[in-house]
Amino acid sequence: MQITARMRCPKPGKHFSHCYTGTINFLLISKSLSRKKTMAVCPSCGTSAPHDGPCPHAGGFPSSRNPVLQGRYELIGLLGQGGMGTVYMARDLRLHRRPCVVKKLRDDFYREEDKQKAVAFFKRESDVLSRLQHQNIVHILDYFEENYGYFLVMEYVEGKDLHNILHERNEPFSEEQVLDWAAQVLDVLEYLHSHDPPVIYRDLKPSNIMIDVKGRVKLVDFGIARDCEEGGDNTHVVSAGYSPPEQYWGAADPRSDIYALGATLFFLLTGEEPVALHASSPRAMNQKVSPETDGIVQRATAQDIAERYQTAPDMRAALERRKEPPAMPKRPRRLEIAIAAGLLIVTCIALLAYQKLEQMLTAKSEELKASEEVLNKETQEKQALEAKLKAYSRAVEAHEKAIQDWRAEAAAHQDGRALPEATPRSDAAAQGDSEQELTDPEGLAAVEEFYETKQHRPDWRSLIRRVLPLWTGRGQSPGSGSSDQSGMSSSD
Repeated sequence: MQITARMRCPKPGKHFSHCYTGTINFLLISKSLSRKKTMAVCPSCGTSAPHDGPCPHAGGFPSSRNPVLQGRYELIGLLGQGGMGTVYMARDLRLHRRPCVVKKLRDDFYREEDKQKAVAFFKRESDVLSRLQHQNIVHILDYFEENYGYFLVMEYVEGKDLHNILHERNEPFSEEQVLDWAAQVLDVLEYLHSHDPPVIYRDLKPSNIMIDVKGRVKLVDFGIARDCEEGGDNTHVVSAGYSPPEQYWGAADPRSDIYALGATLFFLLTGEEPVALHASSPRAMNQKVSPETDGIVQRATAQDIAERYQTAPDMRAALERRKEPPAMPKRPRRLEIAIAAGLLIVTCIALLAYQKLEQMLTAKSEELKASEEVLNKETQEKQALEAKLKAYSRAVEAHEKAIQDWRAEAAAHQDGRALPEATPRSDAAAQGDSEQELTDPEGLAAVEEFYETKQHRPDWRSLIRRVLPLWTGRGQSPGSGSSDQSGMSSSD
């Protein structure tokens, strides 16, 4: 009789759990009533060994004979083992030996019914993942069956899950860090719940939340995820402390994922596992948690499904409205005091310099105004002088015209009329005339005197009578002057 059994291949002399390869298959070649006679063959090394005895070769896969599935996926190491199967590190030989993860369904079920149900879950996981495309969900690469085994190939996420990270640091995470991860998980839940058809994760817990090297969240293990439309699925698959009450009797809905997220936040904020079927209060365990965050976790883990957040966007909106916890007053340090004093001194100096500059600008502005006033005054005086100069020019022109008119009239009198008789002049008068000829050779002094006395309104006849004798006396000899005088008198 030939059957397939699940065995652990350990190091020599040690328990099977120490094996590098984890879970492998053995072919039972003989069976007897005595367990000591039961023998099996290790498919990795081909060595026969007792059913409950150690494998003679330590280290699991020999370096030269790593198992290759589908002629493509080379298994190179064990990553972990869960309730549904074993996860291996592998290389894709067709794509430049790209790292990937191969998940193998366990096959050591005691009942055929359990095996069929596990196979159905495994196939559903591949079907669900194949329809999901989100940056925070692990991507499926391949699904196949080989040697009566079921395998799922997924992308390799370089990082660790939150459960292991918290136990390594041995202390809770900061509130801000936890809420940042919660926001990313809520984005995934919103995507799943709004998918067509909607998908319920049903297994949200710290060990299924991976954090990659860039700090991004990756949800893994969709083994029990199902479509929301599958109303007949009454599978009672739970994780103690993280599953809500309705999931215990197979009535999970999208609000069940909200409960699981609230329980996960409690674990990350306190470092303690949540109590099953109880509302979680992280502030009761960690006083550093703000009351607002504590209220959000309590509402998310409410036992009554109607009292929880009904959708992922509702919970995300509550996280965004959360007030920042009041900052504790810090004792000022010497360096901070020195910096503050320096800033104060610089500010005062700058203020004084500004005031001084303002005063200088004000004084300069006043000087400019005074200079402008002086310039305006000088301009006005210049304009007044120009006006006077123009008036003088007009007066000179009028004088010259008057003289020209007078000369013309005088010439007319000499040609057509007799001049009045000249009266004999005395020697003193003649001497005065000679002096006047020296000082006023043109004979204009009488004209100017006349203009001044008559206010620029000349009487031409009187002017001729006064000036003409002077001209006639200059141009004639003493003998001829008498005849001209007689002629002038006769004409008058």
